[in-house]
This record gives sequence, C-alpha cells and structure tokens, in this order.
Amino acid sequence: MSLHVVSPLLHSQALSTIAGRPVFLKLDNVQPGGSFKIRGIGLTMQEAVKAGAEQFVGSSGGNAGMAMAVAAKQLSKKLTIFIPRSTKAFMVKRLEAEGAEVVVAGENWDAANEEAVKAAKEENTFLVHPFDQATTWAGHSSLVGEVNDQLGGAPSAIVTCVGGGGLAMGILQGMKKTIDWEETKLVCIETEGANCLAAARKAGGPVKLSAITSIATSLGALQVVQPLLDFCLDVPEGVISIEVTDAQAKEGVVKFATDHRLLVEPACGAVLASVYSQLLPPLPPGPLVVVVCGGNLVTLDLVQDWAKELKL
Repeated sequence: MSLHVVSPLLHSQALSTIAGRPVFLKLDNVQPGGSFKIRGIGLTMQEAVKAGAEQFVGSSGGNAGMAMAVAAKQLSKKLTIFIPRSTKAFMVKRLEAEGAEVVVAGENWDAANEEAVKAAKEENTFLVHPFDQATTWAGHSSLVGEVNDQLGGAPSAIVTCVGGGGLAMGILQGMKKTIDWEETKLVCIETEGANCLAAARKAGGPVKLSAITSIATSLGALQVVQPLLDFCLDVPEGVISIEVTDAQAKEGVVKFATDHRLLVEPACGAVLASVYSQLLPPLPPGPLVVVVCGGNLVTLDLVQDWAKELKL
C-alpha cells in the first residue's frame, strides 16, 4: 500500500487570471508529512524493508526529513536523522514528534549528510537520501499519472521547484511513460542563492555551489543530481530554468495565503512567484499545472512577518 495519497488538483482563478490561461494547483502540501517527498521516500523505505532493512538513517531538516519520519513511523522502524544547525527549532520538534531521533551535525545539508553516511554503516541499516535514489524518483513519478487522470490529458507545462532534482527526475520519468505528454514542458524554479541547476546549465557541466544563501533552505542542495543535468544539456528545450529572488518567493507565499488560505514555505513560494510575478516564458497553448510542493518550513508568524516586510 502506498504511503502517499492522491492529492487534489484544483483550478486557481487568481493564478489563471494572471497567467491568461487555466492554472491548476497540484496540492502535494496536503500529503502525509506535508510535501511531495512522501511519494518517493515512502516507496524507497518500503522497498528497503522488503529487502531486510531494520532501521533507517537519513539527512534533512525539512520536507525530506518529515517524509522519512512519517514513513518510518508507518513502517514501525527506527529513524535517525541528521540535520544542519540552520534547521529551525520548530522543525526539530516536529521531527521528534513523529518519533525520529534527531542529531544536529554541520552547517549545511551536505555536512549533515556526511555524518548520515557514516552512521548508515551499521548492519541492516538503510541510508535514505533526500533526493538521489532511483526508487525515490520512481515514486515521485506517480504525480504525473495523477495529473493525467485528473486533468484528462496533458498540460502545457508542469511548474515545480528544483533543489537537488529528485522531483524533477520523477516528473520527467512520469512524462516519458505517459501517453501524449511529449510536448509538455517542465519548468523548474529556483531561488537565487540555491540555484545549483541553473548554475550548472550556464556552465555546461557540474557545478557545486559554495554555500546556500537563500531563505529557501529546502532547495539547499549544493549540486544537482547528474541525470537531471544530463537531460537538460541533451534536451535543453525540454526543461526551462527560472530563478527568482527571495523577496519574490516570500511574496508568492503571502499572496498564496491570501488567495487560497494555505500556508506554504518559500521553496513553494518560488514556484508560485513564477506566475504571480509573470516570469514564465511563452509556452504552448493549454493549461498549466503548478506543483504546490510543501509547507513544513513555515509558520503563521513568519508569513505575517514577510507580509509586513514586503508591505503586502
């Protein structure tokens, strides 16, 4: 049985008016664990248990960590999760509330992940990666099949965030195996300061960011997975990269809360900003699907602070 649910696909009148075409919201913020991550991470952990895993080790102070914690609880397995020092206190409490053992290690996710790799050397311990595992990509691909069923066909484009690239890889795989999706574009949104895919595409090869300086810390991978970069370099017209500012991401969060009464984090706000700030390039005719990817790293107080900061 899947650990994720079939998330709603809802028409957004506010975003449709701005975009000048129908815009539909794929509400993966309502998934168990609060984000799309449970799709792939849930599948990866289920497969690991089938193969004999008795406990899990992972790294993430955000959506991936919550997905790991929720999945481990459902599977009745121990999870030790390594998080960077930048992780907000409320997220530590949420992870612990799901039963995870939380260890603070390093200034960023990469440093925390190094400690997770060391800990995973114990017998019958499975290392869960936040975004770079084939089974995780396969799990994320389920989003495309759901959209196809709910929309009754292919959209003009799917607009989503990209951090390390796990969701983008899943969407690309889903698009490849779904009939009549050959013309659909994948639009990948990053914030400046967490833009490892855009930087690598500009360089024409792998690039490792020196640091994550964006507020969208859940996009905070220093380097994108190689298969996604390879696809972007081989088929550049198939994936569109857009970078937004932190201010635009915050504005997306605030406006979305006003228009749709839902709280999402800045990584998701960045996706919404591509429509709110009218940053999308010309696209083929047809509806847009915007992936509302998650909302763990947000509180009402933060949204109110951003609204005051931006005078919204």
